[in-house]
Amino acid sequence: MATNEANENAATRTSEAIQTYRQTLVIDGQSENTQPPHLAPVYDGRKWALSTRWDDSNPNALNIRQKMLDNGIRGTFYLNSREPEEQQASLASKLTGQGECSVGGHSVSHPHLPKLPANEVFYELVANRIALECLTDRPVNSLAFPYGGYQDKDRPEVLEGVTAAFLRTGYHHCVYAGFVTQNPFLPENLVSTGLQVVPGDRQVDAAKFWAQIERVRNSEPQSRQTSDCIFLGVHPWQVGEELDRLGEVMKKLRTWDDFWHCTQTEYAAFTKQRRNTKVERPAPGSFVITRPCAFELGSDIPLTLEFDGNSVRSATVDGVPCSVRQTDGKTFVNVPHSAGQGAPTRIDQTVEGVAKKFPGLKASLTFDPKTGNLSYTLENETGSTLSRALLTVSAPPAFDPGILRWSREEITRREKWSVAGKVSQARTGTYWSDGKHYVAAQLDFVLNGERGRLFTTCTVSQD
Repeated sequence: MATNEANENAATRTSEAIQTYRQTLVIDGQSENTQPPHLAPVYDGRKWALSTRWDDSNPNALNIRQKMLDNGIRGTFYLNSREPEEQQASLASKLTGQGECSVGGHSVSHPHLPKLPANEVFYELVANRIALECLTDRPVNSLAFPYGGYQDKDRPEVLEGVTAAFLRTGYHHCVYAGFVTQNPFLPENLVSTGLQVVPGDRQVDAAKFWAQIERVRNSEPQSRQTSDCIFLGVHPWQVGEELDRLGEVMKKLRTWDDFWHCTQTEYAAFTKQRRNTKVERPAPGSFVITRPCAFELGSDIPLTLEFDGNSVRSATVDGVPCSVRQTDGKTFVNVPHSAGQGAPTRIDQTVEGVAKKFPGLKASLTFDPKTGNLSYTLENETGSTLSRALLTVSAPPAFDPGILRWSREEITRREKWSVAGKVSQARTGTYWSDGKHYVAAQLDFVLNGERGRLFTTCTVSQD
């Protein structure tokens, strides 16, 4: 069996490093004098993104989902994961369906996070994300804090600790705008959010709802400084006549404005790729696009380029046709992701080192909090070469760097890949040291032409 060793110097030591790739876009009909395109803030050049947000693992969420789909509305259900579930029978998989809706993180056990030590906050957030991804075989990139709690006015270290935990989990969207826009510990433009309007949890107040949404639209410049996404909802508690009233609100919303009806997952992915995409024009009618890989984003949602005028007749990216929409003197070109750079379609977590969904893959992870030493080993006994491997290891909040990354172009059949890294304790005190040390490794890869993801975790107790 071949063995490949990589030392800690091969690791990328940042939470903000994003894997990107290049595409070539060719435009038919663009003149030499046409200005380069803008990156549209909303998919397909729509005016606003519209979504929904529903918290807690409440079975009534299935009735809310059906009412949404009946009225052309989409959105995201934020779930806990305290009880083990079988994948096909899980609430998460039923709510996701074929992608009509998505799920988001809401912690494992729905605690008041500010009351927990930083290590436990990290566990609650990342273990919840891992469970939901494995249940749905779809990435989770958006979070709703349980009880809306992420800070304590008498303990400023809580906001720092919750933010450090958040940044190490893989989430890059939060429904609480204050956490994103009023957080000195959060890097600028790294996390997206939305503009919430509430129809009422148990009793629907349509008049109050429409007044809220009108305030958002009437203060458009200020609103867009926070987000281009409007979302409704909080809890899926509406039943009977109140559920019907909620359906009437949704029905009217369907055509209320020039909306892109999306999930929070899609909006988060679209915003992250827009903020991290670069477009260059080497020649008239040709553009080189450097954009994030979809597995970094959480969705395969295309990128939208905005051209002034109506001269663009058609477009292709690496030979693949793009959809083109013209309106109000502008042309919007939706550029899909390349094959092999999409989001994972199968996601698993090792149990006792073995991956059930990827027979032949074995992985182990160890962490010593006293020395900061991390080690990971992957054994490929699948019978096929594993390619485009990217390993992301997330450390507890007291340690820096919070994320280490390694990449490998190929891991051949019967090969063992081992990496070792080191983190240092950067924060002291009981808030940072109490609780178990939980470490998570995420391996993204391509196997037999399919994008996959494999999680491996380890837990080190205080003893």
